[in-house]
Amino acid sequence: MEYPLWQLATTAGGFWIALVSILHVYVAQFAVGGGLFLVLTERSAYKRQSGDLLEYVRKHSKFFLLLSMVFGAVTGVGIWFTIALTSPQATIVLIHNFLFAWATEWTFFLGEIVALLVYYYGWKRLSVSQHLAVGWIYFVFGWLSLFMINGILAFMLTPGQWLETKNFWDGFFNPSFWPQLWFRTFICLMLAGLFGFVTATRIPNPDLRARQVRICSLWTLVGVALMFASGYWYLHSLPAAQYQLIAEKSARVGSFMQYFLALGPLVLLGGLALGFRLPRAVSFPLALLVLLAGLGLTGSFEFMREAGRKPYLIWDHLYSNSILKAQVPAINAQGMLKTAKWVRPDLREITEDNRAEAGAWLYELQCSACHSRDGVINDIRPRSAKFTTEGMDAFLSGMGAANPYMPPFAGTDEERRALAFFLTGVLHPRPSAPEAALIPDKTPDTPEFDAQESEYVLLAWARQGMRLVSDTDRWILPPPGSTLRAQLFRRDSAPEAISDGVEISFEALDPLPPKGMNGVLKYGEQGYFEASGIPVLPYETGGGYNPVPVFKVTARDAESNEVLAETLAVLPASTRMGCMNCHGAQWRDERNGAGISESVAGDVLAVHDRRNRTDLAARAASGAPVNCRSCHAQDSGGLELSAALHGFHAAYLSGRESDACALCHPLDLQRDPHKDAGITCVNCHGTMENHALSLLKAETGAGRDAAVQTMARISPRDMTLEDIEPRKAWKQQPDCLTCHEEFAAPGTDTAANIWVEDAAGLYAEGKGDMGAVLCASCHGSPHATYPAMAERDNLQPLQYTGEAQVMGASGSCTVCHIDEMEDAAHHPGMGLE
Repeated sequence: MEYPLWQLATTAGGFWIALVSILHVYVAQFAVGGGLFLVLTERSAYKRQSGDLLEYVRKHSKFFLLLSMVFGAVTGVGIWFTIALTSPQATIVLIHNFLFAWATEWTFFLGEIVALLVYYYGWKRLSVSQHLAVGWIYFVFGWLSLFMINGILAFMLTPGQWLETKNFWDGFFNPSFWPQLWFRTFICLMLAGLFGFVTATRIPNPDLRARQVRICSLWTLVGVALMFASGYWYLHSLPAAQYQLIAEKSARVGSFMQYFLALGPLVLLGGLALGFRLPRAVSFPLALLVLLAGLGLTGSFEFMREAGRKPYLIWDHLYSNSILKAQVPAINAQGMLKTAKWVRPDLREITEDNRAEAGAWLYELQCSACHSRDGVINDIRPRSAKFTTEGMDAFLSGMGAANPYMPPFAGTDEERRALAFFLTGVLHPRPSAPEAALIPDKTPDTPEFDAQESEYVLLAWARQGMRLVSDTDRWILPPPGSTLRAQLFRRDSAPEAISDGVEISFEALDPLPPKGMNGVLKYGEQGYFEASGIPVLPYETGGGYNPVPVFKVTARDAESNEVLAETLAVLPASTRMGCMNCHGAQWRDERNGAGISESVAGDVLAVHDRRNRTDLAARAASGAPVNCRSCHAQDSGGLELSAALHGFHAAYLSGRESDACALCHPLDLQRDPHKDAGITCVNCHGTMENHALSLLKAETGAGRDAAVQTMARISPRDMTLEDIEPRKAWKQQPDCLTCHEEFAAPGTDTAANIWVEDAAGLYAEGKGDMGAVLCASCHGSPHATYPAMAERDNLQPLQYTGEAQVMGASGSCTVCHIDEMEDAAHHPGMGLE
């Protein structure tokens, strides 16, 4: 940052540039087309020997002089004034590279001024031929001025080979030079006709007025038609990234595109109506209305062109916040506050005491060029209101990738967090939410088990160690529906798995809503009893939050109804998905810090609609909840749900470890001994980037183009993309034996990127060497294996062994075997000693 900042909190610098520039562009382009309109109309007046038409041209020239030269010159100087103050870095780049182009343009502009003054004051002083010649000179100088300015404006959008060569001619005659030149030339013709409508209404002779209105209509119609034809050429001359931003991707551009496409036909219809239906009845208000439509058409194009440069002022060279792209690596290494020359010395090191003020400076340096505070353009306050500090930090991480129209944050991680704190904690101070307990303290007593007398042992567990549940009525991702599994064994020297003649039922012990909280497990050919779709939510009837509710599972003789065995199992469910961090900063249940509030659910759908041009928010508002898997399933046309979610959010959560997972997944998800040992999500599933890429690579194999586009925004960590093994969500997970080779103590601390072949190899489906006992029967649920961190997860080993341990550990095989075991029958390394 070489220059001090002009701080414009209410308007932001971009507002003044847009306001002054668009007004000047209106006038400057009218000056070109209007010059041609003047000289051709004057020539027609002499040819027809029409004094009335000549008088019209003379009066029109006065209006033209005041508008194009006086107002145009003032706004032209105003552009230099505003860009020099609000965007000095871009201004100096343009001056250094196009000094002689500017000088040439100023020479042409001086020729315009002199010619127009001579033309206006020469009506009675010059001969007809001399006066017409001066008119033609003015038009030529005007168009040459447009020619020179066009090269510089087009350069900012498509610098082309200049990025490598820094050659003047490569920058000036850039890829979009010619299509934009003709596009703007035809706009000039259209504006000449539109302004001609307004002045033609003052012609007193009705016949002449009608004729002139028809001529103005012809100028307008030809200009609009050729403008749309050259606009198609212009749009397709853009590089792919800018074409997608304008034509396909950006909702911000899309709104102006809609105005452009709507106002074009409106101007055409207005020109047709005035020229062929209402030439005699045309009035000043009606002509002005058509003119305003034309100005709106031109203005919407200018906004699209500006938006097509995002996130740059000069594409691929200078970001919209005046940071040179080449400087970003050094800024990231050293820090923005240490690099920017005009920062106060006491803010160059961030401390707890100056964090808010440092964040405010970072906002001015990186955000204020485009965002106002409580102002009229891109007001940052409502845009940041829906984020928590953690969510804003993630959003800032994704700028430039997931949000390609915004520059990437430049600076250190500490500076990014300071800016996030300013945008949330300072602009939106909120009381700290009370910390809700993750696991209830109260634990029920376990059923009795006598290792000498009990004939049966009943083992039960949840298929998922923590099921994430959406409790909003707006969308389904995923719905409540826990799965409880159980195995019943007759204790003996060689225990027998019981499959028939028994009924295994379940009922909730904790005070959960009663509907669906009891039922019967059915035996399946997989070798266990199962009840699925149990609608467990973590809310107790008394208002408490309980993510690990306890269920009593009972096995009875099917004929006598005699109780054979009982045990307790938890069916974990959590509504603490972190959507609120970025979509509303509000829990549904604020007291317990849980649930998807209606505002959060609505914002999720609104963001999806904006980015994907869907209508999910309207559908949900009409009472039709959106089932995310209706589009995001393995057999649908869209990306599979896990691939879509992780792929999209990976751009926001790159460069992190397990804190990336914790931003969206609840803290109570992992409760097993791996956590105590420092083994986190990334050890098994990989970093967020690699985790997402593995899912997306599998989607590319299914022929989904969206996967390739999403992958382009993600860079792999510590390996190449080719090294990342594709996997299918929920069917391919890490293999326990990657770390526990031959069931021994871990030989490594990472299992990521080595996936089981299919769903049969998942831990949740795995069985021991003897083929009857499931791994989860003895080891517990995934993410909550024994000995788990919470006593509720250890209820079964406490019931059967008296210790929080794996079944069979420390000589506890007598849970099922009535005799002491000497050999590890189920798998090696069972710890029988």
